[in-house]
Amino acid sequence: MRQTHREPSDTRKQTQTTQTRRNNNENYQQNKNRKAAEPPPRPPHVTTRPSESPSEKKTTFFSHMKIQTRAAGVLERTSHYLKAGVIRNKPSWYNAVAAFPPATDLTKKPVNLQFNQRQDPFSQMFEKKDGRFKTRANRAERQQQNNSVSRIPKLAFLEDQLRDVFYHQHPWEFARPKVLVENDGAEQSKCDWSHMLQFHKPLDGESVVQRTLWLLQDAKKSGEEKTLFDAYDQARFEFYQLRMAEEMESAVAKEESAMYGAVFASSNMSWGLEKEQEFIDVWAKVGEERTKIREASRNRSSAGSGADEPAEPSGSIWESTFTTEEESK
Repeated sequence: MRQTHREPSDTRKQTQTTQTRRNNNENYQQNKNRKAAEPPPRPPHVTTRPSESPSEKKTTFFSHMKIQTRAAGVLERTSHYLKAGVIRNKPSWYNAVAAFPPATDLTKKPVNLQFNQRQDPFSQMFEKKDGRFKTRANRAERQQQNNSVSRIPKLAFLEDQLRDVFYHQHPWEFARPKVLVENDGAEQSKCDWSHMLQFHKPLDGESVVQRTLWLLQDAKKSGEEKTLFDAYDQARFEFYQLRMAEEMESAVAKEESAMYGAVFASSNMSWGLEKEQEFIDVWAKVGEERTKIREASRNRSSAGSGADEPAEPSGSIWESTFTTEEESK
């Protein structure tokens, strides 16, 4: 039986590998103990915005859906950082925010009444009444009744209401061209609304609105009793008179020009009507021919002659029309 022996070189290599692993483990443990004994590194110097604490950095998946209140506590956090030495110098906004701290807090908090403060009306619902106690509040009673406090109020102006009424009654005023470009934005200040017709502004619905407001203010100054309806009617009838005079002047000027030999170009509407009339005339001729053919066939069938009815042209209406026109030429 042959006995095998391990070479001395293999044994020496195994011993060296074991010693190396032991040394690596000891070095790793020493480095770990040294890091644990060292103090934590100091945060960098901050002058304008304090860094957030680790607890504040932890946000859940639905944190963006909640009311964010961390911004209201920026003064408290900054004061804590100044005392702890995290921030060496006060930010430029610190004194201003300390003098006027933010007081807006939209979170619902439990009401803690003071000693001399009246009782919460919500808790009065659970008192004994008629020998019975109410144990829970319904949905309507749990709702917050002052929701309109934090809402943005809607801006309502009398001018907008007058514009809606005027353009609802006169929709064709929108068809008139209007220049929307302003030179300096102060065209309204150049107008004197003691009269309807203005030099810097054409006659339109805005003239009625501004004239109505001026009549109301003038009646208030003079002590005259005038309602909004009366002022609007007066401005509206003044507008009608000026509009009729304007249309009459343009009609008379056109007649005078035509009398002296002026030739006016056709408008877009008249050009469109002329083109439409050309096609209507063509279809009128085709319809007249088809009507004659149908009447002849109806009379022949009612007579009972037995003769074959004339075959109608197989082509389209346009082909028959064009062929008849070519034959006539």
